[in-house]
Amino acid sequence: MIFSEHDIQVIDNAIAVGEQTQILKNLKSSLWRYGWPRDTSFFTKPCWHSFIAGSGRASRACCELELSNDPAWGFLAPWWRHIKHAHIPRATLLGVYANGQTFGQDSPIHRDNWPGEQGSTVLIFCNEHWASAWGGELVFYDQARQHIIRSILPKPGRAVIFNGHIPHSARSPASVCDELRMTIAFKTIIAD
Repeated sequence: MIFSEHDIQVIDNAIAVGEQTQILKNLKSSLWRYGWPRDTSFFTKPCWHSFIAGSGRASRACCELELSNDPAWGFLAPWWRHIKHAHIPRATLLGVYANGQTFGQDSPIHRDNWPGEQGSTVLIFCNEHWASAWGGELVFYDQARQHIIRSILPKPGRAVIFNGHIPHSARSPASVCDELRMTIAFKTIIAD
């Protein structure tokens, strides 16, 4: 499989100011757990994780209603429906969660969807401010994981929609950064 720029879409100002403010408020009061992903490989550096929706993910159940009914996060449901309608209309939302990283917590190169399972991921960069010198790029690789095909810096209000089969990783912030790099991910499968 060959991936290209067409498999990765960047949308700046994807989140309204009011939504960005509410996201930050919620993330600051969220229950964060350390130790995600649960991977036993030697080089995996776990990061911070906060569950939002997707309690039926293991059975491939859609979590749109769960997101809509959540008192803290339900405001994201209309935004999700807009993104789905405009960009991935056949997507089934399986899970929504926040990730947080500090210096040294690079994610392993991974794919979000299993082989034979079509899907897309929508990622929102959530920090109120992000200096370019802080790093924290979302990096996409070719199939062999030997070459970078695209690297995207965090930017407040920026969303990235990408094919879930593209190998990618989240780089940790640089040592000069005193912020938690925060993202919200919407994981999907796409019906044929």
